Parts: sequence; C-alpha cells; structure tokens
Amino acid sequence: MNKKWLGVALSTLLLVTAGCGQSDDTKKADVSKETITVSAAASMQAAMNELKDDYVKAHHLDASQIAINYGGSGTLRQQIEQGAPTSIFISANESNMRLLQDKNLVEKVKPLTANSLVLIVPKGKQAYKISDLGNVNRLAIGTVETVPAGKYAEESLKKLGVWEQVQPKLVYAKDVKAVTAYIAEATADAGFVYKTDAMASKDRVVITDTAPADSHKPIIYPIALVTKNENQLAKDFYAYLTSAEAQQILQKYGFTSVPNAAK
Repeated sequence: MNKKWLGVALSTLLLVTAGCGQSDDTKKADVSKETITVSAAASMQAAMNELKDDYVKAHHLDASQIAINYGGSGTLRQQIEQGAPTSIFISANESNMRLLQDKNLVEKVKPLTANSLVLIVPKGKQAYKISDLGNVNRLAIGTVETVPAGKYAEESLKKLGVWEQVQPKLVYAKDVKAVTAYIAEATADAGFVYKTDAMASKDRVVITDTAPADSHKPIIYPIALVTKNENQLAKDFYAYLTSAEAQQILQKYGFTSVPNAAK
C-alpha cells in the first residue's frame, strides 16, 4: 500500500513539474511573439538601426517585432499624446519628455545620451562660420516648434547676436535629417544639425563650425517607457538601450555619454 501511494505521489510530482516547465515555455513563447514600436528622434536613426539589429540577432527575434518610428521629437510627442502605439520614446530634448511626464504618459525616464550642434555646408562649397551667416542666402534649421535641433539653433543664434540678421534667410525643415538633405543637395548654403547627422553624411557635407555649448540648453536625449503600451519586450529592449553595451554603439555614431545613462 505504501509503495502504491509512493508511486502516485511521484507521478503527481512529475506532472506538476512538467506543468511548470510548460508554463515557463508558454511565457517565453508569448514574449517572443510580442511587438513594440520605438519612437525616436530622427538624429538617432543610424545608431538605433544598429542597436535594433544587434538586439534582434542576439535574442533570436524577428525584425518585425521592433518597429522604429523616426521624426521630430515634438511630432513624436504629439503622436503619443494622441494615442499612437509607442512603447519606448527617445526625445532629442527634455522638454518634450517633460510634457509627457506631466500627463503621466511615460515612466522610467532617464538621460540616455547627449549630442552637439554644428554648422554644415555642402561639400566643396564656401565654408561659412557662424559669424559669416549674414552672408548666406539660405540657412536651414529644423522647425523650431517641433524639432529640438531647430530650437537649439534659435537659442544659439540669439545668444550669439545674429538671429535677427539671419531670420529672413531661414529655411525650415521637418527634422534634422531633412536639414542635412537640404545641405547635401545644396538647396541651402548652410544649416544647423547635430554632430551625429553630419558624421552620417560626411561624404556630402562638411562641418565648418560648432555652436558654443553655453549658447543653448544642453542637448540631452531622455528615454522612457510609454505606460499605456508597456510589455515585456519593451522592458527588455529599454534595459538593453540603457546598458553600457548600447552606450558604446551610441558613442561610435558621435553621441556622448551623460551621467546615469547606463546603470
């Protein structure tokens, strides 16, 4: 009788153990089927594409599971406010992130990386400096209301005392990628972009000057989880993006580290 009950107990234990294992596998399978959208500032494109590719490959995911939506930070913020299915948001400035925080739409906000503002001209054309901008015919910057790089450019030009002089010459673009394209195609004589964008197009544009760091607010890129669209994949990818490994990739593209970025 004792042997009989011992056998029943062992069988029950094996079934429970097998059931637990199956539950874990099911959980993993569910995570492997999850999808997320990352809304990132346009200036992050080259670095984010590599970060995504590395993560997808390392975790054996399908590339379609992580979609990345690039654009001006103000536009991306407005999309999130209007209910866009964004799981992670990376802004090129802190003010757009703060607006989402005030509405309790994001959490785990932290600085991810930093950038610098530079003046570029088409390769082979006149190498204007910031002090020469009164002589250009067309100066390209991002739309001030929605593109942080445009706002930083405005701040810098005002601080340096040339804003009124260049204002009639301004050509506005939807994001820094568009500004870079204007210069690469010589549609404008000069333009303000992030150092990272200039590096990505070094075959077609040349950096001729750098806006002094004290002429505009620090160019900090915060990252956050969008609370409404959180899932395990979003949390895992957020953890990777804020890791020391990801910082090395960001720096390869011209970004600089900030305190508390990788902890």
